[in-house]
Amino acid sequence: MPEQYYPKHNSEDMTTSLESLPNELWLLFMSFLTPINLYRALIGLNNRINCLISTMTSHLVLDTSQCANNSIRFSDMRQLLEGKDYWSKYLLSLIDTVRLTGTLASDVFCDQYRSPIEFPSMNTSFSILFPSLRRLYVTEKAIDTRSLSRIFLPLSKSLRFFHFSAKRFSTSCYFDILDTFTKHELSLTSMVFEVKNGCIRDDDSYKNYEWKKMYWSNTVHLSLFIERSNDLFVLLDPHVLPCLTHLCVTFIQHYGRYIGNYSSMENAINITSYLRSFQICHMSLENLLRFLLSVHMPLLEKLTMIEIYDNTLNYLNDFQQYFKLKKNMPGLHPSSLRFLLRFPGELVYQWEKNRSFEWPFENTNIDYCLDEISLSYGVYWHSQLQTPEKKYSLIIFTRSTLNYHRTVHNYSFAMNIKQTSSMKWTCNYLDNSQQIFDSLTQFITAKELEINDWIGTSLQNASAKQVVFSSCFNQLRLNALRSLTFFETENAEKFLLKSQLCSFLQLILSSVPQLVKLTINWECIMNFDSVFSNGQFAAAPLVSLRHLHLRHFTGRGRLDLSKLIDISILSKSLPQLTSLWTSGWNIYPDENLAKLIASIVTHFEQLTEFIINKGSNSRHLGVQGIELLRTQQQYMESFLRNIDKLRDSNRTSITWTHFTEFRIWL
Repeated sequence: MPEQYYPKHNSEDMTTSLESLPNELWLLFMSFLTPINLYRALIGLNNRINCLISTMTSHLVLDTSQCANNSIRFSDMRQLLEGKDYWSKYLLSLIDTVRLTGTLASDVFCDQYRSPIEFPSMNTSFSILFPSLRRLYVTEKAIDTRSLSRIFLPLSKSLRFFHFSAKRFSTSCYFDILDTFTKHELSLTSMVFEVKNGCIRDDDSYKNYEWKKMYWSNTVHLSLFIERSNDLFVLLDPHVLPCLTHLCVTFIQHYGRYIGNYSSMENAINITSYLRSFQICHMSLENLLRFLLSVHMPLLEKLTMIEIYDNTLNYLNDFQQYFKLKKNMPGLHPSSLRFLLRFPGELVYQWEKNRSFEWPFENTNIDYCLDEISLSYGVYWHSQLQTPEKKYSLIIFTRSTLNYHRTVHNYSFAMNIKQTSSMKWTCNYLDNSQQIFDSLTQFITAKELEINDWIGTSLQNASAKQVVFSSCFNQLRLNALRSLTFFETENAEKFLLKSQLCSFLQLILSSVPQLVKLTINWECIMNFDSVFSNGQFAAAPLVSLRHLHLRHFTGRGRLDLSKLIDISILSKSLPQLTSLWTSGWNIYPDENLAKLIASIVTHFEQLTEFIINKGSNSRHLGVQGIELLRTQQQYMESFLRNIDKLRDSNRTSITWTHFTEFRIWL
């Protein structure tokens, strides 16, 4: 065709055409871009585009979990932190929320010894790197004592909210963080120090705090753990926390005791507190009453008491009379009073006989049940033939949602308690599959569910292995579930057959359309006879799953590729997987591991982070094996660098720790 037939355009015409598009189309186009790509491509074009971008990203979040819709690529993080471009400087200046979660992306900020990225900016404190930072979330896996000063000192003037979360005290630097905040008087508007399993052993090393040394002048909302009952009075002292209006206190528990801490309350003094909401967990009923009688709370609007315990019902009448009079809490409305009281199960008959006591709230709002208590593993081990006697707790509670991490055992747990968002389910006997289905239907509001510690006596284990799973499970829907831990170790096979575990897992995965994180035993996923091998999930994939954590590889360190699932089928079942970890027992670096990594990296198109032997601190041959380990590592890195997706070292990172942890960031 002659040249004159081609329409001629210049850059000005194209720019004018684009600028003539309505805002709605621009916003639609921008919605398909990640924040980094959005700012890299469009910021600074003109004032109109800048305003539209600001409208779309009013609260910029740097989420290092790699579980968000937008995972962070290695090359993107490099460019962001190099700060050579206008877009990267501008984006850093606008980020107001950071989540640090123990991934390779969070190591860049928290662990300079393990970080695959090294720039001058990484030696900069958070207060300078993120000048607009308002909210900071940190997990136990992300932070250690070496990085505390780097993150918190000097404290950002814009920071208002801090949330630290850990699974247990023994594996976290919980007390070190608390000590840093106390020592340097780091006071934010809202501070949450959370531990899911608030138990410590008597021989654990932990710090005993002198709370009187604390002074947090700006803190309005506070949630933390304490050990002594008298520490409550310190936290309510206006000279310690003058602005405090919302307080959540949980007592540290000790393993081997019934529940909670038995420390007595001494030197109780009459004080006035201006709290508007107060939550207290794991305290004896006797100490709770002493505390409530000593504190005047004229502004209190909401009171929540969880896992308040006693060995008798002697104080229950005093508890009722206190809230009937409401002398110390004149502003508390009955509908804003929530509690869960726990007593020995044998007191249920005494309770039923006297439950007609007058309550200061509607009787229809009060309920009770027997909650079965999980016995220790040793009890089942020593009762191989004779079934141990069951133990129960009597729970008296208000019919209202109680948000706390709860452990339920077997199938007799309280159906009338509105389920919390985080739960652990243990079991020691199984008669029929309907028991599992009925129990799972009680978890419809749970966001986190851990299924672990299923073990009974020899007879109970043998009986459970005879159960046939029903097809009625297709009716199950757990739409709220985001995180699932499913039998991390191979011990589950002492209770259920591998085929039963496969059916169990299949029914759960078929009912969780919004599942984001899955922690599971290696064999349940990677073996050729796993739940994914039949192709069901390749046809109906788990499109929301972002993070897969494989625990306890059992091949004695060596991979047998002939026993592994077809990776192409697995990748079709998990098309949006961005983060893959293995941990528990080490997989040795060799040719088979290199081939497996190459296959996974090639087939999982969205994979951003791959960590083998996460958290490893051992070597197969100890110190003598260092040179051999280095030789194996060099071979693997050379092998993997020949793969197209890993060839460019500027776009991907391959690193080893001093042990066998192998880290790939794509």
